[in-house]
Amino acid sequence: MNLFGFEIKRINPVLSAKKGFLNANFGGMIGRTPVTEETAMGLSAYWAGVRRITESVAMLPVEVFRKQNGRREIVAHPTEYLLNAEANYESISFDFTQILITSAINHGNGLAIIERDQFGTPTSLVNVTREQCEPIKYDDEIYWKVQVKEAYNESESLLVKDADMINLRGFGVDPVVGLSAIQAHKQNLGLSIAAQDYGADFFNKGSRIDGFIEYAGVLKPETKDAISQQWAANYGPNGTRGTAILDAGSKYHRIGLPPADAEWISTRKFQKNEIATILGIPSHMINEMENSTFSNIEHQSIEFVTYSIGTWIEKIEQEYRRKLLKDTEKLDHYFKHNVDRLLRTDVKTKGEYYRLMTDIGAYSINDVLELEDRNPIEGGDERYVQINRIPIEDMKEYYKKENNE
Repeated sequence: MNLFGFEIKRINPVLSAKKGFLNANFGGMIGRTPVTEETAMGLSAYWAGVRRITESVAMLPVEVFRKQNGRREIVAHPTEYLLNAEANYESISFDFTQILITSAINHGNGLAIIERDQFGTPTSLVNVTREQCEPIKYDDEIYWKVQVKEAYNESESLLVKDADMINLRGFGVDPVVGLSAIQAHKQNLGLSIAAQDYGADFFNKGSRIDGFIEYAGVLKPETKDAISQQWAANYGPNGTRGTAILDAGSKYHRIGLPPADAEWISTRKFQKNEIATILGIPSHMINEMENSTFSNIEHQSIEFVTYSIGTWIEKIEQEYRRKLLKDTEKLDHYFKHNVDRLLRTDVKTKGEYYRLMTDIGAYSINDVLELEDRNPIEGGDERYVQINRIPIEDMKEYYKKENNE
């Protein structure tokens, strides 16, 4: 490709083959159904896992902090409204974040164009699909060639600097292009799709038995057709008879294994755990509760925040800091998701936690009220500590004073 007379080389020469993700065949096909984004999302476990990750991050408030003299404070920043209320004129921030992460999981990259005013301040964040975008390299800089649909089904190509493109990259070794979870695990997802197809076929057939009827001798074609039609009418999906009665020395031979023999249910459970492993989430998050107990679900939920969505949160925060802040702000400003909403627990445990944090002076009363979305009270900013907690080096003086009294 030429730009202003200069040759532009692609970062990845196979990127063109990755277009059309929604309907493209990822190459994994164990049964009759190909592995596409649409068929993968048709798996309830995969759908639930992707939804759990994306919605959990999207519901978290994003705050902008500034570090100054060893302290940090929340500051009013133009991007705060974009990230917590309205990303653009047609999308709320929740939907923007959910689309961004879903694309990063399924396609390897979650992309959004940053629109700015004349001062370079972000004014809008617009999601674009991976299919629309192709990264190119020119003069050691990254650009994104974006295909934008115009009126009358015409399209136009935009060249967007990487600095003006949010790029939430999935797992992988390429610094720009991430790996698609569907592409990387197409065989595993293909097995889940095949198991789902098998179950659908079995129940759609109703009481019909897969096999063939053996007759002694040779039958005329018209006799075969008559027997076939009668069998379908009596024992097919809409048949009226439940038990087949054979005569004239005919024998029925089954083909294939019934679901019980093929351990179909066990396969479905195993694949749900495999999908949880692919997405990096605890299995109970996709309703696989076989190995979960009331005592370990709370711990698994903490692990979900720490390890499952924690990596996505860290990536988003670093990408926002890199792309949404001006050069003069990058050294002392940063973004932070408030994960307290996901770590809320029962009232008793929460009360014990707040008591501990106020007893050691880490929280004030107003800090606790803020975490509970309640208004502060007058004098609530004072911090308190237990009177019997004193520095070790002061213990001798304390006991001397006690003895003198």
